[in-house]
Amino acid sequence: MLVVLRLCLGCHFLYEGVWKIKNSDAFSAEPFLTQAKGPLAELFYAMVPDIYGRERLRIIEVEQQGKKVKQFDIEPLRKRWEQYREEFLRFYQPGRGADENAQNAYENLKKDTQRVLDKHCDLAAAYLNSQVEDIEAYFGALERFQRDKEAHQGAPFQKQRRWNQMMQLRAQASEWIAELEGREAVLKTALQECLPPSWALEKGPPPHSRNPLRWNRIEQINFAVTYGLTAIGLCLLLGLFTRLAALGGALFMLFVVMTQPAWPTIFPPDPPIVGHALLVNKDFIEMVALLVIATSAAGRWGGLDYLVHHLIVDPFLSKRVNKTGGAPR
Repeated sequence: MLVVLRLCLGCHFLYEGVWKIKNSDAFSAEPFLTQAKGPLAELFYAMVPDIYGRERLRIIEVEQQGKKVKQFDIEPLRKRWEQYREEFLRFYQPGRGADENAQNAYENLKKDTQRVLDKHCDLAAAYLNSQVEDIEAYFGALERFQRDKEAHQGAPFQKQRRWNQMMQLRAQASEWIAELEGREAVLKTALQECLPPSWALEKGPPPHSRNPLRWNRIEQINFAVTYGLTAIGLCLLLGLFTRLAALGGALFMLFVVMTQPAWPTIFPPDPPIVGHALLVNKDFIEMVALLVIATSAAGRWGGLDYLVHHLIVDPFLSKRVNKTGGAPR
């Protein structure tokens, strides 16, 4: 039955990982993290980059005609878009053996893409400058929300009100952030249109960076979750490095339990359709089941750990016994 349990857990993890690989465009850990609740919720909110738009919606004071005027800080956005433009140009840069026509075309491409970048930065700044009053009001509401002393009180209506306020503030920020992301997509299309037709056909659009260190935090988390679940599930099904895989699966389930603890006083409560639980819910039980597998030899029973143990572990222990002249320490 331990082998059956191991196979069931492996099937569950593997299917979750394969589904995320197959639906990579639809899967994101961001909704899961932003819906975290309980005492550790702020820790998971911090994993989402700029969840309240403090970096992307920053308002600064500038002096115009002797007066201080508040406006949107375009520099962080320009820096991000300029970095993409540099990567774009680097991808299409002709090689050392390119002829003069190709070099001239590349120089024209640099000028055209700079004009496109400046135009889209100006349009984005104009749009958000028209929203400065609303953005300021939003940040004022956000500061009041975070200073709210009632957050530490336990009345159910206060918890519900605070949760609703948090969701409203995020929805408000997400409108402006979605606008900027949409404008970024339009910019990338406009840069692509600057290419000579032969270059666009020959190379196609620039590929997404394969270096995880250059991804944003959510992309890194998505990658780790997707392929981590797949590896854990595959190892459990094959019975390969079973203890390590089961321990990794238990740590992942602990992460899930901490984001959605089943405790009656935590708001929002679990929907009635999933049943009722006091800490021990289905996620907690799966975590314990994985710990059971991690503390057993289930991988050697109908699994590849049998070969690993007898081909690697046993010979290694035998050598230690022979060297020490007794049982291994």
